[in-house]
Amino acid sequence: MSTLLLGYGVAGVAGNFLAGARDAYRTLLVVSACLTVILALIAVLPGPVAGTTLLLAWGLAYGGVSVSVQGWMTKAAPEAPEAASSLMVAVFNLAIAAGALFGGLAVDGIAAPAAPLGGAALMLAAACTVWATAVRRTDRRDEKTDTGHPA
Repeated sequence: MSTLLLGYGVAGVAGNFLAGARDAYRTLLVVSACLTVILALIAVLPGPVAGTTLLLAWGLAYGGVSVSVQGWMTKAAPEAPEAASSLMVAVFNLAIAAGALFGGLAVDGIAAPAAPLGGAALMLAAACTVWATAVRRTDRRDEKTDTGHPA
């Protein structure tokens, strides 16, 4: 178990560095899509090799979440980066608690694969939200450029 956790941590650090210097919207879209696939595969692929591979893939993909969300939050609220950071931490902790609660209810009430499949559905919704936000941001930037206002 400790070797698996070490591998997850190393993959997470690598994911953090890979995501750090990139556009937050694109990175979060890729990360959300990857996590959607990984969660769906966790529900259907049995065995220790698949489990280990998916754990490492999860670490790599999820390692990019915090740095990307942090970049997004500071760009969204440049006049209040501390407030944006504290809001991000609060939402992360709320999401962890809600995931534990609803994941446990899904496993107890339905079956073990229900938790990762439910998570995959939520990650797909997150990917769609990030995509819609990025499209809206691009449209607004194009409108400003078309009207002569700086982007």
